[in-house]
Amino acid sequence: MLNQYSGRVAVITGAANGLGRALATELAGRKCHLALVDIDDVGLERVREKLVPSGVKVTVHCADVGSEPAMRAAADEIERSHANVHLVINNAAVSASVPFAAMAGAEFERVLRVSFYGVVYGCRAFLPFLLKHARGQILNVASCFAWLGYPNKTAYAASKGAVRSFSESLRLELAESGVGVTLLYPGPLNTALVRNGICDSESRRNREQQFLITRGLPLERVARRCLDRLLANPSRIVLGRDYLLLDAMARLSPRMGARAMALVAARAGF
Repeated sequence: MLNQYSGRVAVITGAANGLGRALATELAGRKCHLALVDIDDVGLERVREKLVPSGVKVTVHCADVGSEPAMRAAADEIERSHANVHLVINNAAVSASVPFAAMAGAEFERVLRVSFYGVVYGCRAFLPFLLKHARGQILNVASCFAWLGYPNKTAYAASKGAVRSFSESLRLELAESGVGVTLLYPGPLNTALVRNGICDSESRRNREQQFLITRGLPLERVARRCLDRLLANPSRIVLGRDYLLLDAMARLSPRMGARAMALVAARAGF
């Protein structure tokens, strides 16, 4: 498990935008060296240019997290650049808001490939680094959809439910190794995830985006609070009143939680 960020090396996937970029910025402020991974090479370069004045080493690696060979190649690049890795943040994801009956199989598989297998491939590529020095941390980004179903989110919810089960199992496997595994439930976030995701209509996309604009938590605060708590190696980090309430309902009364999600879906219209 990590006991500090200063002087350590963090790998962040989905680092070109949104939460990944916010986590990178916060870690740079804590003097943590960074290896940033994303398929958006232009966005990665913007983040790198922003963070270079912080005085830490920042490298960028354009890779599709849903491809295991690409992630292994990125790991080789990162080893050559940084020699070691202490923190792995699997953040990259693809959103989808489409009724299951209307969703193409290729689109469903794409969501699983990036949002779930991207986490698996990230862990597989970088776990040897963490085990080598028996002190490291994995942070996998989940969602409230891992607790409760939501209409038109079958692919995304399936991917996040898989991330949850995978991470909880991996944490138990690594309990005696010195490597911690934590799930982050970051609350609603106004990022490009929905804008760039899969959707069957622009009106549905706009309604979901408006919901996130209204309810979204400040990314900088989410990154700061997450990293403050992560050093204690918690099994999960839940942020925001919305998520805390849904978490409580899902635990105490799944039936009540399902009704609450149905009500939110009906009111939000996506």
